[in-house]
Amino acid sequence: MFRFCFKSCLSFSMLVCCCVVSLESLQAEILRLKATAVVNTSVVRLGDIADVLHAEPEQITRMQGMILQPAPPQGRTQVITISQIRGRLQALGVDLSQLELTGRSQVQVSSKEVNQEPQQQAVTTQQDQQQAEQKVQQALTDWIRSSYPNSKQFSLSVRLPRDHVQQVLDNRADLFRFAGLDQLVETEQAVGMKLIDAQGQSHEIRIICQLKRIPEILAAKYTLNKGTVVRADDLVWIRPEKDQTGITDPRLVIGRELTRTVYQSHVMRSQDLVEVPLIRDGAIVTVYARRGGISVRREMRAQGTGGMGDPITLIALEGRDRLMATVTGYNQAEVNYRPDNEVQRTAGIQFISGSSEASDGIPQSGNIQTAGGYAIRRGGIRK
Repeated sequence: MFRFCFKSCLSFSMLVCCCVVSLESLQAEILRLKATAVVNTSVVRLGDIADVLHAEPEQITRMQGMILQPAPPQGRTQVITISQIRGRLQALGVDLSQLELTGRSQVQVSSKEVNQEPQQQAVTTQQDQQQAEQKVQQALTDWIRSSYPNSKQFSLSVRLPRDHVQQVLDNRADLFRFAGLDQLVETEQAVGMKLIDAQGQSHEIRIICQLKRIPEILAAKYTLNKGTVVRADDLVWIRPEKDQTGITDPRLVIGRELTRTVYQSHVMRSQDLVEVPLIRDGAIVTVYARRGGISVRREMRAQGTGGMGDPITLIALEGRDRLMATVTGYNQAEVNYRPDNEVQRTAGIQFISGSSEASDGIPQSGNIQTAGGYAIRRGGIRK
């Protein structure tokens, strides 16, 4: 009885293990080796000698592009064994436990005839290269816009291997299919492209492309008159037209004053914006003078306009006193006493340009706003 139970349990455990192993094999990627392969490039890739099955399209493209070894010389044949393939895949970081190799135990690899390559080079001109790259670029642009409807404006450049130029020109662009594009990468990247020839056969080539996003620029939400201090909700983002430039940083616009009228939807330009003056011509200014622990202040009238740190001329409200001071805040400035041997004896206090420090408790920057905390969207402030 005990022997029967033990044998039954052992058989059941072995059956479960076999099922698990079988299930893992069904889920593993399969690499089916070919008997022969003919290459037309200087290297042998995995896709030349094997078919990749049971994998995601991106994984298939990546594995097919793996370089195994240099191609054999013209007119010669090389034999690549399954052991060499395993060693090369392991060196490339492939997890062999998740890969099942089937088919032949070795592959005979040869190169195309010598007379094929010169003929292709002879008919491939620089104009053909440009036409083929423009054809692929337009097809890839249309594919990105259809596959990613929310994609923002971008620019795209494409480089095509010279030995595929004629192949691209001879096939329809609407049958091009792409895989492996990373939208977040703005450096050059390799992308797989499939095309179907006139005989209905599918071919896959690899192209190099670079995707760059074109930033939106700031424009007036509605007409803004000259002298307006721009706020965040006065602005909207717009997509630039071809070769159009503009301001992309709201901090360079918000809190600045317009020197001309900007009409609705017109682009904001840096030459039309200035820092908001802290003192305007004719304003009543509180001017401070310090010496040691003594501080004196006086109300005077500004003669001119100035921002933080600018020199400005001030005149007395009564009398003819005039002095130069430094702008230190909204409608405030500061000067120092002259040395005793340079003081002119008059009924008023004499001031000269001096420190830009402000007294305690006096506002420093008026009501100038910065871009901190603001985000602009189409139509106003983004939450």
